[in-house]
Amino acid sequence: NVNSSSVHSSHISVTHPHWVRQYGSLKILDPGLPQVREYVTGVIMDVVRRYDIDGVHFDDYFYPYPQSGITFDDDATFAQYPNGFTNKADWRRNNVNLLLEMINDSIKAVKPHVKFGISPFGIWRNQSQDPLGSATSGLSAYDAIYADARAWLMGGYIDYVTPQIYWNIGYPPARFEVLVPWWVNNSFGKHFYAGQAAYKIGTTNAINQDPKWGDPAQMPDQIKLIRMYPG
Repeated sequence: NVNSSSVHSSHISVTHPHWVRQYGSLKILDPGLPQVREYVTGVIMDVVRRYDIDGVHFDDYFYPYPQSGITFDDDATFAQYPNGFTNKADWRRNNVNLLLEMINDSIKAVKPHVKFGISPFGIWRNQSQDPLGSATSGLSAYDAIYADARAWLMGGYIDYVTPQIYWNIGYPPARFEVLVPWWVNNSFGKHFYAGQAAYKIGTTNAINQDPKWGDPAQMPDQIKLIRMYPG
């Protein structure tokens, strides 16, 4: 964040500014550049090689979340490295897939026991957009941030998935009890661990949005529901 962060003269955004795209106040490495994918993989592999770690875990940030009036300008990258794609959305998803496949292959080549997993946004796609999607009506990670978690699982790019199912049981746009079985049924033999919003319990904002976060039974009930499904 250019408004709140300072960086060293050796920071990648300084040494390779042409790898970075500014999106509002954020500076983001462009996943469409092969050099960026190699750089990110190299950073992770430095940790894998030098430390006795059990796993590598990613949050869900790949392309930025949509902001009104702001465009992620990667037209030049798309023109230079189209990889056979004519549709930019499909191309962006493929860029993420290529990155994850490269990271997974690199980890397994050096330390096969190290697990690689991701916490994607809790909704892959809605049924209104895709019959394979969930019975929800929220933001689609596939369409909004070009994160195709279903493809990662089918392709074997990750060992486990921990989707951010940060909504409560009964929340109409994205019911916890709907999303848990959806992810279980779409994990393709990989491990599933539900990401839960413990930080919402009893908080004013969450309770104002949905009173159920003020109910002490919400989290125990979620845990009981999760235990009904193999993971």
